[in-house]
Amino acid sequence: MKYSIKVNEVRNGSENVRGIASVTLGDSFKLNNITIVNDPREAGKVFVSMPSYKDSKEEYKSIFNPTTKEFHDELYDNILGAFHELTENQAKNSYTVEYNKNDSRMPDFNVRVTPYEREGSSIRGMASISFNGLAVNNVTIHEGKEGKMFVSMPSYKTSQIDDKGKPVYKDICHPVTAKFRDKLDNAILQEYVNAREQAKTKDSVIDKLNEGKKAVAQKASENKTKVRDAKSREHDQPDRSDAR
Repeated sequence: MKYSIKVNEVRNGSENVRGIASVTLGDSFKLNNITIVNDPREAGKVFVSMPSYKDSKEEYKSIFNPTTKEFHDELYDNILGAFHELTENQAKNSYTVEYNKNDSRMPDFNVRVTPYEREGSSIRGMASISFNGLAVNNVTIHEGKEGKMFVSMPSYKTSQIDDKGKPVYKDICHPVTAKFRDKLDNAILQEYVNAREQAKTKDSVIDKLNEGKKAVAQKASENKTKVRDAKSREHDQPDRSDAR
């Protein structure tokens, strides 16, 4: 898979953050907010930190991350290599390098969707995207006005305010081209529809199974009642041998 890495050196920011990197997959999907941070365990050493979010259990989860050791090592080594090239050999604030340049295809991907609803929220589903060796998490599906569904990429709140006085949000990762955005959004929304249908089918099967269990239990209860009534009638009948 073709991808490019762009690194920027941070000179006036946090003492721990040395650089910011972005990765673009196949000229189609961009991953932002990757930080290059001082390693507190070893002076002069830095490491790569992917952006993260807090889940419902207050645990930090990566928004995107390599899914194989091979691509993890390759990507992290190339990011650090680009950063060292920038700081040691380049007389500028940013540096870009490309890998697998001859692969001009759009990156292949798969999507997974879990329908999700919460009172007072427009979110209707959570999605993840799997590229070749890399996963993107925390993608959301929203219901807008008139019931129209749309896809929202992971984002963060900036310190900026728009002309209506509302905070400005920026995507942490996003499609680069309109063509790839349409392809990705359509795949996610179609998978959402499929997941909803599967959930309905599953619920229907479960309802039928529960109905069957109730019918069996009702039949067993009726049989017990019949046996009990029969024994009661036998007990109430007079002993004919005594009558003789």
